Amino acid sequence: MKNKILIFTLILTLSSCSIFQKAQTLSQDNSSSITEAEDPLQKFVGNYAIQVYGLPDGSDLEIEMTISKEGDGLKTVFLSDQANQGYDILGTEVEDDFLYIDIFVKDYGINVAFELFLEGNKVTGYLADMFELEGTKSN
Repeated sequence: MKNKILIFTLILTLSSCSIFQKAQTLSQDNSSSITEAEDPLQKFVGNYAIQVYGLPDGSDLEIEMTISKEGDGLKTVFLSDQANQGYDILGTEVEDDFLYIDIFVKDYGINVAFELFLEGNKVTGYLADMFELEGTKSN
């Protein structure tokens, strides 16, 4: 009977050691399989050429701008003189896969936003929820 208890204890000890070894291996495998998520802001970084159609004065507006990553957010800079003289950029943010550029329109004294949707390098969206825009993005 002593031999049976000794063998049972030995088997129990060896199996519990292998359980701990197996659990440690699984946790090691799990930690190595974790990868960093892609930065959702990175897809919006680049140079844009955009045309806004049917503004209140009957004209169309061509805007060139650069969006860059700054800290944890994005920064927009207009490259065209017409846009720099007519608009002040208040902020740039991404929400629900749309890029919003908040601007102040000097001629009318109002705040509005560009709403841009990017699919590949094609840009679509609206200015002030009223005026359609189209354009392209290059890196």
